[in-house]
Amino acid sequence: MKQNCILSPSRLLTEEEQSLVWQKPLSHIESEAEKRIYQEVKRNWNRGEMKISTILMEGDAGSGKTQLAKALSADFNLPYTKVTCFADMDKSDVLGSILPVLNENNKSDTVEYRYYPSEIVRAYENGWLLEIQEPTVIRDAAVLMALNSALEPGGSLNLPTRIAHRHPDFIAIITTNRGYNGYRPLNEALRDRVQHAEKLDLPTKAVMMERAKAKTGYYSENVLSLLAETIILLDETAKANAIKGVAGMRSYIFWVDAVASGASVKNTLYHKVLYKITTDPQELAILEQALASHGLLEMLSELDTVYQSHLEGENPEVMEINISDNGEYAAEPDKADKNAIRLRKSADSEGHSDTSSDKNTDASSNDNGENGTPFYHELDKPITSQLQKKEFRKQLNTEARQSVQGSFHDAIKLIVHRPEATAQNREEYQNMAASLLPVIRELIRKTNPLLEHKVSAEFTKSQLYGTKFCADQAASLDFRVFARKRPPGEEPSLAVALRIDESASMSAFGRLDAAKQAAIALYEFCTGCGIPIMVYGDTADRSKLEQMSIYAYVNFENKDIDEKYALMNIQARSNNRDGMALRIISDRLLNAPQKTKLLISISDGQPKAMPDYTGDKAAHDMKDTLQEYRRKGIQFLAAAIGQDKEAIRELYGAENTLDITDLKQLPARLLQIIARFL
Repeated sequence: MKQNCILSPSRLLTEEEQSLVWQKPLSHIESEAEKRIYQEVKRNWNRGEMKISTILMEGDAGSGKTQLAKALSADFNLPYTKVTCFADMDKSDVLGSILPVLNENNKSDTVEYRYYPSEIVRAYENGWLLEIQEPTVIRDAAVLMALNSALEPGGSLNLPTRIAHRHPDFIAIITTNRGYNGYRPLNEALRDRVQHAEKLDLPTKAVMMERAKAKTGYYSENVLSLLAETIILLDETAKANAIKGVAGMRSYIFWVDAVASGASVKNTLYHKVLYKITTDPQELAILEQALASHGLLEMLSELDTVYQSHLEGENPEVMEINISDNGEYAAEPDKADKNAIRLRKSADSEGHSDTSSDKNTDASSNDNGENGTPFYHELDKPITSQLQKKEFRKQLNTEARQSVQGSFHDAIKLIVHRPEATAQNREEYQNMAASLLPVIRELIRKTNPLLEHKVSAEFTKSQLYGTKFCADQAASLDFRVFARKRPPGEEPSLAVALRIDESASMSAFGRLDAAKQAAIALYEFCTGCGIPIMVYGDTADRSKLEQMSIYAYVNFENKDIDEKYALMNIQARSNNRDGMALRIISDRLLNAPQKTKLLISISDGQPKAMPDYTGDKAAHDMKDTLQEYRRKGIQFLAAAIGQDKEAIRELYGAENTLDITDLKQLPARLLQIIARFL
């Protein structure tokens, strides 16, 4: 255990401040992140401009961000306090408020106004350790901007009554989750003022087990290892399938505690872990399938019928689980091991699932004709002249070439196509859409109420505190003499781009049909919800004069209803130059006025094009392109539907990759993802 570091030895804390210094419980285990931050702060504390006093911790729920912030309070003997941000937070929540106070000793009912500092100001002036929780949920960007100058070394805050100067011992720790509902990226100015950042993920299995022992007093190595392995697998599966819930340390510790008390391992798995991740039947089925495929569901079921560990003699219904030094499970029926768990096989070891069958979709609608055959509803078809189409195609080609100027692909010969829809395309689209429409319409019905939000920039008068003083209210005796700006409504503002890899390998295993169905489902859902959508396909090396081919099927600007039928022209063609395609599509998506911009890529393989766009060279270009446009505000999601899923996950990141094993699930999974961004 390291010694505490008193940052200012001459400083004496008051009794109140000393009570705010966090005391580490016996169950606390120092993490590598805590040791690293402690050493960095201690090493740089007296180095002037190199001083580290603003720290960012980013990670999933339950990864230990708040615990780490409190531990640093104990390490540096600083009073700990926190502020939890919320969506409608305004500057008065940061800087404090002026409130009316009635003097009880004054019988003339004279009203006085007194300034009350916020918790941020108190920590800032008194030199405490302040944890700022979830600033990414704040809707008004100006609120965070108010902290920019405060986080400068020797910075200050402009308060209503004075200027507050930063105490030399003040440490700010910003903690935030990654990519949850309501998440907004930290503005660049605030992020730039951070001197040290930590990415906190789920700890290793060994660390998880040690923490659980310390917290619960339960010491069965085998059970702790099995439960930790389950949590790790669920966390990886949730990220790979874009399931928003989290399997973290909190879930693990409470699950271990329940098992230690004698509760059913299988039942508590749902109540302590799975239902905290999600209650959606389809998502539960995905998680259960992952557990079953790794043999963990069966092992967890068998723990419910565990024998006494000292039971002697053989029993045909009893099996042993042996754990090697590296934590892996190994069955060794020929060797007796006193440390092994002896389990009785359960008569009912089937997995639990609330999943409803896909066949059981009883949706009553008017989408059927007289003979019961589904039909497709047409909208009025506008007239688009050939000249307009030609000019629009020319515009797309010009913009595409501008997108790649000065990039790795500058010299690549490029053509943007606008495929024309035929009568056969129309018929194929209608047949394919008919089977998808019931699901799409039901999701639209559930989603549209979420879009009915109002936006207001008006001021609400007659408030006890606020940002604007109303002189005409000063004569009122109810003290409501301020106005507050009404916060903007949470208006969903989303634009979607779908990119489809049209490489030759897409022709295998039904991938092409899955991509077409996904394109139809996304188009119908987005148009039904009023969400702008564009759908592009791409291939490479069709000829020496056409090294890169872009197929602009659906565009934001085009109002031609018939363009959706052109989606049936999606086909397997040649190679794929992914980085160039993403660059062109991303630039078009950036022009959309919507705040949230989501680009979904459906791909079955790694980037590969002539003469040498492959391997590390292509991967480097892909990562550079993704990083560049993420900084510009685009969120990427890859649907991996081929054999190169691990390589695609490496390019896009595990948290941004959908692993689609069953291609029939692709349209529904993408619609669920879109709905979460609203």
